[in-house]
Formats: sequence, structure tokens, C-alpha cells
Amino acid sequence: MKRVWLGSIVVIAQFAAGSAMAGNCVEPPAYNDEIPNGSSATRDVMLSTQRSIKAYDNAIKAFADCLRDSGDTSHRGDAAVQKLEALAARFNDQLKAFKERNGAS
Repeated sequence: MKRVWLGSIVVIAQFAAGSAMAGNCVEPPAYNDEIPNGSSATRDVMLSTQRSIKAYDNAIKAFADCLRDSGDTSHRGDAAVQKLEALAARFNDQLKAFKERNGAS
């Protein structure tokens, strides 16, 4: 009986630790910088935006990994990744316009 009781405490403690850990997963603030117009932006502006989006990408990946590792099943990580993918698609469209304007393939 004592083993069952101790085993139950260990299981409950693990669930509590997992949910407490999920509470430590902080979603990065939304990316609010504007995506430059690729048909008129300078190379420096495009590179700067690319670097900031990559940093945001790393932050979202860390957030999603934290949620996954903590056992969180709320799909907050999935929603954050979907927002990131939409942002990346918008940037890639402008990057394509930038490359076309500048003769790059």
C-alpha cells in the first residue's frame, strides 16, 4: 500500500512539474516590424529584415520546443508557428520582388 501511495505522489508531482514548466514558456511578442516593399527596398533594409525574421523564427521555435518538452497540449506552439509561416511567406514574396528588380535569380 505504501508503494502505491508513493508512486501516486511521484506521478502527481511529475504532472505538476510539467504544467509549471509550461508556465515558464513565454511566447515571443508578435512581429510588428513592417515587411519592406521588395520592389523599392534597399539591400540593407532587406538584409536587416531577414535577420530580424530569423531571430523571431528562433524565438518561436524555442517557445514551441519549450511547450512540447513540458507536455503542453494547448496548441499554442502550433498557432505561433502558423503566424511565423505567414510572416515568412509575406517576406519571401517581397524578397522575390527584390531579386527580380535587381536581376538576381
